[in-house]
Amino acid sequence: MSEVLRTVRLVLHPVSMRDHGALLTHWTGPLVRRHLFDDRVVTPVQVSEIIEASERDFATEGYGLWALRTVSPSPGGGAAAPGGPLAGVAGLSHHEGPLGHGVDVEILYSLEPDHWGRGLAAEASRAVLDYAFGVVGVHRITAEIDMANPASSEIALQLGMRRWREGPAGPDGAAYYAAERSRWIGSRRIVDVVP
Repeated sequence: MSEVLRTVRLVLHPVSMRDHGALLTHWTGPLVRRHLFDDRVVTPVQVSEIIEASERDFATEGYGLWALRTVSPSPGGGAAAPGGPLAGVAGLSHHEGPLGHGVDVEILYSLEPDHWGRGLAAEASRAVLDYAFGVVGVHRITAEIDMANPASSEIALQLGMRRWREGPAGPDGAAYYAAERSRWIGSRRIVDVVP
């Protein structure tokens, strides 16, 4: 099973300690951390712990976090190769479900602000969901989205996720979305993934 994913415009590699500096810079950027970490600044130790948890999840569950890099056309018209700096992160993590309803598999995504508005978060997330449902066999994937982040809610809807279990405005100001494997596989949403 290959954990490197490719889309039309992105290559997704499982995060590793080689990505530590780029992830620290990305996740401490004020526009990224505002919704991803509730505006808390993550420390280098926390970034190491996130990377280690992702590596463990890949080893035990078959999924984790992927570093996103854009592809650049190769000379001579061959296959595109990853190039440039970190564009963002997408992936899956265990998450305590809303209102204490058990552990869910949650999709996470973040992009560098200069990549916003180009559809890359949805493209990367489709690749992650296709991998999780089609290769790993996950049955349901959820998303916890900050109510103050309508762009992220729009991505969840573009992915075919539906609003799911929430209290009034969510117990912590979040909306919850879910995608089911049977509905995902039946929808044939595999449009951006490159073999």
